[in-house]
Amino acid sequence: MTYQVHPRDLVTTLFPSSPEFARKPAVLATGILVALCEWPAMDALREVISEDEDSLGIGVWLCHQAPVRAGTTLTITARCASVTGRVSRWDVRADDHRHTVAHGWAEFAVVRTAEFLQRHWLAPATDPPVPHVSDPPGQHRAQANPERVITHGSGRPRRMAPI
Repeated sequence: MTYQVHPRDLVTTLFPSSPEFARKPAVLATGILVALCEWPAMDALREVISEDEDSLGIGVWLCHQAPVRAGTTLTITARCASVTGRVSRWDVRADDHRHTVAHGWAEFAVVRTAEFLQRHWLAPATDPPVPHVSDPPGQHRAQANPERVITHGSGRPRRMAPI
């Protein structure tokens, strides 16, 4: 996916009440970069999990290698490296037109949303759902599949086990 960095994504705006954040150079915040690297993996998981399931981040390691200013367009990729039961690990990378900005991995667990909320005494999100974005012409989303097969880096299919 591609993403154009906005002024709101800079470290200087991350926590306005913190003088230490405000005094930093106006570059992309590592915390925002982590979320950007998770985004394509979450989109890919959405294609193979059920509507009553969600993917939740459970681990991340990211090397933030180059500064990025507002207005820069990043290309972010995520490649499924492994699947074990309900947990998947994704190799992630962000590049601008000149540098590798970041590389690392992100892990997600697939949960049944209602059961997860009940088990942890959490309330459902009250925000309206994000509107569906149409796929580009010639690309189609995978249909919900009870087998929930995804392919990881070796090309061998692995099944996402429900919890």
